[in-house]
Amino acid sequence: MFNSFKKLIAKGSWHSLAAIIVVLVAGPEIVMSIELMAMVELLGASTFVLMYVAGFKLFFAKLASKYKKFERHSVLVIPPLSILKQMPSLAFHAIPERTFSLCFFGFIALGMGCIYTKMLVGA
Repeated sequence: MFNSFKKLIAKGSWHSLAAIIVVLVAGPEIVMSIELMAMVELLGASTFVLMYVAGFKLFFAKLASKYKKFERHSVLVIPPLSILKQMPSLAFHAIPERTFSLCFFGFIALGMGCIYTKMLVGA
């Protein structure tokens, strides 16, 4: 009986030691995961995801405003959603001139660079 108790304690100490090593190696990520799980439990999954969606929307709203400022002198017309619902084909007619020109010349320069590199290598 004493031997089985001794084996049980030894097994428990190894499990405890392994758990301590995992906590020390993982560090702050464990605390962060516990906090995130607590937020999911308190707020619910939909509210938790909504917080991330709101953050992404704010980030992309700034990018969209900068992009519209960059394309303000071209013929890029992005109609409001109500008009797009009535005439969805308007989405295909919004051509960003500056972006298209930059991409076109960028692809040409990239292609020429690849061809030149291939000629230098001799392949």
